[in-house]
Amino acid sequence: MKHTNDFSAGYSTDLTPSQTLLLKANLDGVLSKLRKYRPEAIINAICYVVKTGCQWSMLPKDFPNWKMVYHHFRSLCERGWFCKFLRVLVEDRRASLGQYPEPYECVIDSQSVRSALSDSQKGVDGNKRIKGIKRHVAVDSNGYVLEVNTTTANIHDSKGAIPLIVGILSNFRDVVSLKADMGYALLKNTIYDIDSIFLDCVKSNFGTPDFIPIQGRWVVERTFAWMENYRRLTRNYERLLKVSRHMFIVGCAFFMLRYFA
Repeated sequence: MKHTNDFSAGYSTDLTPSQTLLLKANLDGVLSKLRKYRPEAIINAICYVVKTGCQWSMLPKDFPNWKMVYHHFRSLCERGWFCKFLRVLVEDRRASLGQYPEPYECVIDSQSVRSALSDSQKGVDGNKRIKGIKRHVAVDSNGYVLEVNTTTANIHDSKGAIPLIVGILSNFRDVVSLKADMGYALLKNTIYDIDSIFLDCVKSNFGTPDFIPIQGRWVVERTFAWMENYRRLTRNYERLLKVSRHMFIVGCAFFMLRYFA
């Protein structure tokens, strides 16, 4: 099988050799039917879009054709491959830190993000005066993302967190404790009745002039700060909520790859 244009022209977003080996070890046959390009060329192009925030059609010419890249991006997302890859990266990173691969506690929070498109799915977060979407995110004690749910910004945190928590309980059976702010207090009895999970709601210091880290909860705020370095995620440039979720997960996967450079 002949491959051409195997790599881009040396962008800083390109995968390193060790990251490429890790990628290939987890592809499980995905992208195996590519004839003109290697799988890492497609992944490099997706990473370039997420990191720089450029439009798909504005991909540099030394990457594969943008329509092909976008097609494979949607295909990988619909298959849930990026979600699985992110989980592998998180578990490997936790193991390298001497932690058990699966967490026993996680932190949940939401982030309201402005929408950049007029025809995208969106709502208004009256408290933060933001017209766009909400990302409901669950992270482990290190701040590594475990699960993501996206809603319009007008959805209350306690409602948007329900699919998030369902995903956590389904995929991470060892989780026994959730930490959150007081916006999730309405879920306390519900969660305990469902699965005997302890939900610890702590009052935030929002509105105070100083930043005071809240024990056990500050890591999720750092996670949002990490992802601000990916320009495609600083605003919502996707029309559909499910694509917004996928794009955030892709950004998280690329962020985790930095530990395997």
